[in-house]
Amino acid sequence: MPEVETLDDYRAIYHRDDVWRPAIDEIRSRHGIFGEACRRGPDGTHVVYFSGESHVVKLFVPLFERDFEAERLVAGRLGGRLGLTTPEILYDGEIGGWRYLVMTRVPGRPLKEVWSRTADADRRGVVMTIGETIAQLRALSVAGLDELAVDWTAFVRRQIETGADRQIGSRVTWDPAVEIPAYLRSVPELPSEHFEPVLLLADMTDEHVLVTEHGGSWRAVSYVDFGDAMIGHPDYELVAPGLTVAAGDGRLLRALLVAAGYPESRLNEALGRRLMAYTLLHRYVRLDDILTLVPRAREAGSLEELARTLWPVW
Repeated sequence: MPEVETLDDYRAIYHRDDVWRPAIDEIRSRHGIFGEACRRGPDGTHVVYFSGESHVVKLFVPLFERDFEAERLVAGRLGGRLGLTTPEILYDGEIGGWRYLVMTRVPGRPLKEVWSRTADADRRGVVMTIGETIAQLRALSVAGLDELAVDWTAFVRRQIETGADRQIGSRVTWDPAVEIPAYLRSVPELPSEHFEPVLLLADMTDEHVLVTEHGGSWRAVSYVDFGDAMIGHPDYELVAPGLTVAAGDGRLLRALLVAAGYPESRLNEALGRRLMAYTLLHRYVRLDDILTLVPRAREAGSLEELARTLWPVW
């Protein structure tokens, strides 16, 4: 296995099949799945290979070893408890200092691949399924998931303090260094110490929600990738699907929220502002990413206008 000390080291070899294939074949041989056809899976943080139609081998780069524990814990907790099918872990191990998982391969293809040609009725059905999945996650006990626990108050305060710095160099027309701190100060309940912590997948994007076609209609059927899972505030979960799936469409956004358990009476400006705040506080969201995901966001001349574009829930 290669020695990877920096992210640049990893990026330099990430797409090289000759680096990974010997290890993948060794893992497949160890667990009796060597006879299956093997091909590279989709790009992501870690190295993924599909072994036949039934198995997935995932190698975890040591730079982000916490992702291995999160994936192992959450996949074990979710098995059969969601409306969406999730991978089952069959084997776990280590090869040359790299951790790996062998999992079942779940049906479907990434929503991102078909969304542009999906009918309006199907889109509404998909976002409702995502919302229902969020509601199911919130109903699960977090007991035994201590390794995913986060000091939420400290996390939010740290993200507030660094919020503007994380957006240096962004292509927005307004000044993040001025507007972001002022906006976050204006949102009540940040940080909030009065909430029931829930399991967050924290990356429920159109790449990780998988869909299949049934009778000419697309339906969400599976979910993959738990490396970003954490325990925290329920609203944080909405950022990823809100940006990548609803993408500023008020009808889809409201359908998502209602299916997730938000009563109509709570779909107001206060909720929209809080969701915008969590967008700014999210560990991986950058303003430039938002401009790509929601092209209309480029027209926003201020952070307030951006909030109304992304989270039109009132």
